[in-house]
Amino acid sequence: MNKVFERIGIMMHEHPFRVLFATIAVFLAMVAGARNISMSTGNDTLVDSDTEVYKTQAAMEETFGGDSILVLFKEEQAGSLLTIGNITRMWNVENRLKYESGIYSIMSPGTIAHQMTSNQAEMLIGKMGELCDGLNIMGEKLVEVGTTLSEKELPDPKVLEAKLSSLADATANFDRLIEGQNNIGKGVSGISQGTATAAEGIKGAGVKLSELSIMASANPMLQMQMKALSENLAKSSEALAGISVKAGTLEAGTRSTADALDSIKDKLSAETSGMKDSFKGAISPDELKTMAEGFITMGNNLTDISEALVVFTDKSAMMEAGLPKVQEELDLLLYEDGNLRSIFTNVVQDNNTAMMIVKLEGGIPDSQKETVIDSLKAALDAERFETVSVVVSGKPVLDASLKAEMKVNMMTMVAFALFIMLIVLALVFKVRWRMLSLAVVAVSVIATLGFMGWISVPVTMVSMAVFPILIGLGIDYSIQFHNRYEEDNSVVSTVKNVGKAVTIAVLATVLGFISLYVSPVPMIRDFGKMLTLGVVISFIGSIFILLPVLHIRKNVMDVSLVSSDSVNMAPGGTNGEGWLKRMLGAFTGQILRFRYPILVLVLLLSVLGFMKDSKIGVQTDMESFMPQDMPALADLREVRDALGSTDQIVLYFEGEDLASAESLQWMVETPDELVAKYPDVITDIKSLADTAITFSGYDSLPYSDYEEIAEDIPASMSRMFINDDATRSSVIINIRHLPTEELETFIASLRETLADNAINVQVTGKSVLDVEMVKGLTSGRITMTGLGLVLIFAALLMIYRNPVKALIPVLPVISIIGISSGIMYLSGISFTPITATLGAMVLGMGSEMTIMLMERYIEERVKGSNKTDAMKTAVGSIGVAVLASGLTTVGGFSVLMMSDFVILKDFGFMTVINVSLALLSTFVLLPPILYMLDRFILSRKEKAALMNGADSEEVNIA
Repeated sequence: MNKVFERIGIMMHEHPFRVLFATIAVFLAMVAGARNISMSTGNDTLVDSDTEVYKTQAAMEETFGGDSILVLFKEEQAGSLLTIGNITRMWNVENRLKYESGIYSIMSPGTIAHQMTSNQAEMLIGKMGELCDGLNIMGEKLVEVGTTLSEKELPDPKVLEAKLSSLADATANFDRLIEGQNNIGKGVSGISQGTATAAEGIKGAGVKLSELSIMASANPMLQMQMKALSENLAKSSEALAGISVKAGTLEAGTRSTADALDSIKDKLSAETSGMKDSFKGAISPDELKTMAEGFITMGNNLTDISEALVVFTDKSAMMEAGLPKVQEELDLLLYEDGNLRSIFTNVVQDNNTAMMIVKLEGGIPDSQKETVIDSLKAALDAERFETVSVVVSGKPVLDASLKAEMKVNMMTMVAFALFIMLIVLALVFKVRWRMLSLAVVAVSVIATLGFMGWISVPVTMVSMAVFPILIGLGIDYSIQFHNRYEEDNSVVSTVKNVGKAVTIAVLATVLGFISLYVSPVPMIRDFGKMLTLGVVISFIGSIFILLPVLHIRKNVMDVSLVSSDSVNMAPGGTNGEGWLKRMLGAFTGQILRFRYPILVLVLLLSVLGFMKDSKIGVQTDMESFMPQDMPALADLREVRDALGSTDQIVLYFEGEDLASAESLQWMVETPDELVAKYPDVITDIKSLADTAITFSGYDSLPYSDYEEIAEDIPASMSRMFINDDATRSSVIINIRHLPTEELETFIASLRETLADNAINVQVTGKSVLDVEMVKGLTSGRITMTGLGLVLIFAALLMIYRNPVKALIPVLPVISIIGISSGIMYLSGISFTPITATLGAMVLGMGSEMTIMLMERYIEERVKGSNKTDAMKTAVGSIGVAVLASGLTTVGGFSVLMMSDFVILKDFGFMTVINVSLALLSTFVLLPPILYMLDRFILSRKEKAALMNGADSEEVNIA
């Protein structure tokens, strides 16, 4: 490996400009990719896209839409929320967004009010068909009547009037008939009386004759004749009496006849008089003809109207129903018996607040979400809501605001990191052109950013911390090469002597970061990729940019410039650094003297720290990571307070005919069971069945009725719960905001409850993704740290082919991890997506320092120095560079503590602690370990070389 670096040194020595320009060209090509860099805060940063949870969520979002933008309307004047003006403005906002791509559905009071008027319009159009048919029939009947009248002959009313006058004159004959009847009556009355008197006289004569016949008994013949005559007289008397009676009846008949004729006369006279009056001015045939023609015309007109209404009905789809124009009509839509209709409860929370829910399509890119947000805000501004306040929030809005905040924080942190590096280098790193290392690392960081753009690695809330970290790590390599160059004053010697050590340190760091690749959380894997790329690019820059520039400075530039830059400074920087070297040497002597107590103390602290590791909490609430004063976060909390919660869990299932009565029954009964079981968690549940019940206004109808009602639910509402062919459906469970542990417990219990259900239900939603990320953090953190240890040890073992030598750089790092866990526990800091990487990062950063010191110690031992002198020389020589690089790294990480992001503040604090511990362990823990294991780290060849010298270190360790 030394020969390879020697050749590289020779190449830079002979062709410094070529090497420099070629490297700059490569870096510029990488920088060009910066325009492709993107920021991501979506689900794909939390959960691996290959997991079943992610796939279920993606399938659900593809069918029923993704995240929602929430617009909160809050009245500022009493009674102004649901006025016709505000409802109309809400509807106008929806119309402005009608052709905006990326929107799945929009729901607001304006949507529902317009839908109700649309339903009324459809009902009117349905009745219009019946009206058309009725008008058509009426028209046909009128034409028929008119045609019939036109075909009839009607007599002249004047002729009829004359005939009626003649008829009236004929009533005079009735007077004569009446008079004749009266006379007959009178004559009949005399006859009746006369015959009655005659009958009585004849009867008396017959009686007398009968009496006389008795007296003529002596003469039988005479007596018989007299009896016969007496009987005949009696019969004649009876006959005359009957005539008298009949004559009386005839008198009554003549009177009745006279009375009847008089009545007929009066009625006939009145009727003829009335008929004469009615025919005065009566319709003439001409007028009747005109009337008939009018009936025909009217019938034809009604038929034309019917046909026009048919056309209107057919073309009604081209017209849109409008909102009511007056408040009274709107109130009829909003209220029933003084109460708000249940159909509005999803978008009207109370008398003061209402919502507009803009649901986005699933799987759309963040850039398209931001376009929709901008369009929505522009539409709201254009409508000028004056009596209500408007708050636009929701996860897409929070994500967009988060990205903007991330950009500002990134630039601020990088600027502060560079400034701190400048101060540290000015105070600690006493060499010529000390700021050159800072310039090289700045170029390397920019090149890293561009390379990320080329390979499409996004910047996340975690990976945004990469750039201050890279400034701190990258400058370490430049400082090591720069420091050694000032010692050797030769590019060939510098690359040959320190190239191997730095390369091994870089390899160990990269392997530590590569362990992040096994994390199940995508944003941590991206963090590892960026760190790996940044370290390698910084290493390349420190060799192929820094060293050629230093060589050019030495050989090409005017010597006077060099001498002026090095006033009061020895070529190796020894005058400025002598006191620090002497101090480090003396400090190392004391450390070696008390090596056993130090080792016991460090071991004890590490064990205690590891014991507390499992008791450190895990925090995955994304809101707790953000700047707490961010307006978008305040808006989201305001909306959550108004709604009760914005957290949801979705029950997603597939099947056949999911809109059937049986399926609707399941959608009612199962949620009811869940609400009863989890009353403190679930706030409400929405489904197709719930919407159908709301639309009907009744909660006890047969499910077959709800099935019919579900068919009439507007598509803008039903498509949130069921797809077009009724093969996929969802039930939305709104829950209160829960801590991570409680949420994980609830989801596990929910899955267990639904496991034996008749329908195969999959539990998904944003809350489920959060829980999945928690599992990834808790299970992946230990795996990452363990893998990092194995990789670094295996790489060092392959390089050194000595297990003890490979283990020594790792031992101080392991102790740091344990102590770090103890500090986290005592500080009350929880593991987050980024602090979960601390173990791997400590491995990468700490092993780099220990390897550099061990390599220099072995170099001094090979030169013939005893253990104590070799250790003092190594610490004194390379310690300055290690201290400078360590302090610059601490300075870079300390910038994270100034971030507005809470997640970065905690991470910055812990990385400062860990780097400080790594720096401390390099000077305090590693020297005793190297001293005690010295016999195991030198090869036989190196030991043989030492046999020629005297090893007197046992005499005095001071």
